[in-house]
Amino acid sequence: MVQYPRDPVFAKSPCSPGAVNAFCCAFASLFPRVFVNVLLTWAAYVLVIDIGIRALGGFGRVVVVLFGTGIYVLSVSSYFLIVRYAGIGPTRSVAPGGDEDSCETDLEAGRAALLPQGVMAKENGQQRYCSKCKCWKPDRTHHCSTCGTCVLRMDHHCPWFSSCIGYDNHKYFILFLIYVVGFCLVSFFASGIVLLDWIDRSEYLDTYISLNWVFLFIVSIIFGIAVCIFLGYQLYLLFSNKTTIEAMETQRYKSSVASSSYRYSQPPSSESVGNVFDVGWRENFRQVMGDNPWTWFLPVRTSKGNGTTFPTNAKVLNAIRRQAQQEAQMLSSLQGFLDRGASSSSVGRASNVVIANEEDEYTGRVSVEFRPSERRRDD
Repeated sequence: MVQYPRDPVFAKSPCSPGAVNAFCCAFASLFPRVFVNVLLTWAAYVLVIDIGIRALGGFGRVVVVLFGTGIYVLSVSSYFLIVRYAGIGPTRSVAPGGDEDSCETDLEAGRAALLPQGVMAKENGQQRYCSKCKCWKPDRTHHCSTCGTCVLRMDHHCPWFSSCIGYDNHKYFILFLIYVVGFCLVSFFASGIVLLDWIDRSEYLDTYISLNWVFLFIVSIIFGIAVCIFLGYQLYLLFSNKTTIEAMETQRYKSSVASSSYRYSQPPSSESVGNVFDVGWRENFRQVMGDNPWTWFLPVRTSKGNGTTFPTNAKVLNAIRRQAQQEAQMLSSLQGFLDRGASSSSVGRASNVVIANEEDEYTGRVSVEFRPSERRRDD
């Protein structure tokens, strides 16, 4: 096949496929950010200026102006903090351009640092590793294909921010949802009051109603209901110490027994033994919001830990270890029986195999206790 040389003029042209793709990606990430902030700014203008100052009076004006201005500043601040601290992942174990020996040394060093601390594993039971970022993944870290990086304690990729929600910005995300719900409530009542007053005074006979009031009333209902439902789900995950990914997918836990060797019970996972990171709703809340109640609802950094290790539930962790120990004992007993049966040529019929196993206190699962086996002598 004849290969034609690439046109250097087209390669450097701003209309090249690479440039067009980069422009589309930049526009797709910039549009939702501009849209959300413009919508917040417009709503704040209508609430504070058009309704609070021009339409209301007395104590109502003071409440609407102060609350509307304050919650607008908090909402915009938390939004920018979410974008600012998005997509932060573990330090790469392999430096780009490094030689093979240094890469292997760094990889083993990173693995040795995470091995005694982590409790999560891949589906095959091995330690989690990201082949794209070239780093060992700490617990609850996942790779985002959209952002192109691993994110510590990744919750989900949010299109409204064009960013990932993870360990470093999860608190700001929760606060932003709370601020928006509060902003929608105030906007709904303030716009509803002026609309009812306009109708009650029969002003529609002489004057036109402000379309900003009508749009604010409708938008506050739509976004208020939608964000309130999503906030309720996020608070449930917060008090349960789960991320959105962990709620949607089963998380595999490390065990002394390889996944391929499990025969009598399921490998330990969030489905079989429970959430190992659930340490009680109070501590779960403090893991994200911090210990100081005065800073819980302020957009300041107060999350506990470093995003690579997390407190674990002792009962669930012991259940994982006990289940793996029982599985290893049963496999060892079975292997010993097979070895003895293979070495004995005078036995015509093997006796039944009795493998004792106690009921799991936390899962209620009882493994196989009685497994008959027959062997015939080769004549």
